[in-house]
Amino acid sequence: MKNNIFLSIWILIGTLAISGSKVISQDQITKELLDRELGVWHAESTNADGEKINNYSWFWRIDELDVSRSVHLAVNSETKKVKSTLHVFSTVSKSGKQTESLFFNSEGNVGRAVGVINGNSIINRIQGVNTNNIIFSGTLKKELSKDGMTSHETWNDMIFNGNYLEATPKREYKKLEATSLMQLFQEEKILRSADIEPAKFLSPFQKLLGRWEMKKKDGNVGLKIRWRLSGMGKLLVEQYNNLNENSEITGGGINISGIDPSSGRLTMWSIDKTGFLRRGGWDFISDKVTGQRQNNYRLIRKLSDDNTITAYWQQKKNGEYSGENNKYTLQRVAESE
Repeated sequence: MKNNIFLSIWILIGTLAISGSKVISQDQITKELLDRELGVWHAESTNADGEKINNYSWFWRIDELDVSRSVHLAVNSETKKVKSTLHVFSTVSKSGKQTESLFFNSEGNVGRAVGVINGNSIINRIQGVNTNNIIFSGTLKKELSKDGMTSHETWNDMIFNGNYLEATPKREYKKLEATSLMQLFQEEKILRSADIEPAKFLSPFQKLLGRWEMKKKDGNVGLKIRWRLSGMGKLLVEQYNNLNENSEITGGGINISGIDPSSGRLTMWSIDKTGFLRRGGWDFISDKVTGQRQNNYRLIRKLSDDNTITAYWQQKKNGEYSGENNKYTLQRVAESE
C-alpha cells in the first residue's frame, strides 16, 4: 500500500510538472516537414586540433522505405580529404508527433535520437554509446531560415566521457546547388581517404561486396541486393529491394552490420517501413558460407564461385538451425556507379 501511495505521488508530480511547463511540439509531422532540408549543405568550422574543417551534409529520402537519410562529412579544408562520417536514418514515429533516428559514425559510435519540429525549429535529443562503452548524450537545436537556404545549429547540454559542455558556438550551414555529395566528389571538392583500411571483422564479407540479382522463373528480376562498406570501413551496408513483374519495388530494407559498442559483438541493425530494429548477427560457417541470423531464422549464403550465391533459410529448433527453405540463386551484376 505504501509503495502504491509513493507511486501515485510521483505520477501526480510528473503530471503537474508537465502541465505547468511550456510544451513545444508539432501537431503533426508530415513527410514534407521532415524533408525540408533535402539537398547538400555546407558549413565551416575549426576542430580541437586547430584544423579548418568543411562540414558537408546531404539529406535525401528513400521512398520505398519511407525513411529520410542523411550523411555528414567532416573534410580537411586544406587536403580536401574526409576525416570522419556520420550516417543517420530518420522517420516519423507512429504517433506522428515526433521523429526517431538511428545513427552510426566512423568512430564506431552507435545511437538513437528523438526529435520534435516547431515551425522552423528542430530539436533532437540524442543518446548513444561510444567504443569504450560509455553513454553520451546531448541536444541538437537547429533553426531554418524562412527561405530554406540557411540553417543555424548548436549542441547543448552535451555529456561525453565525463565531460559536460553547456553549448557549442552556433554553426551556420548554407544550402549548395549540388543535389548529392557524389557531385562534389566528382568535382574533387571532396577527396576520399585512400589510406583507410576496412575493419578486420569485416574481412569475411569481402566476397559479398557489390551488386547481386535473383531472377524468377519468368526471367524477371525479383530481388536486388547491394553490399558495400561504409563509415570509413567500420560498417557493412546491405540494401535489398523486392520487385514485381513490372520491375516496381514492392518492399525491401537496409541491414547495417558493425560492432555494437555496448557489447563488443558483431551486430546487425535493420531499417525498413516498420522502423529500426537490432535484429541479429552473423555466423561464419566456412570461407565461402555465411549465416545471417534474424530471430529464430538464419539465411545461409553459399558462394558457388565469385559470381554465384546459393541462398536459403534455416529455422532454429532445439537450439540448432536446419532446413533449406525458399532456396534461390543470386548472380553478381556489374556496378552501375
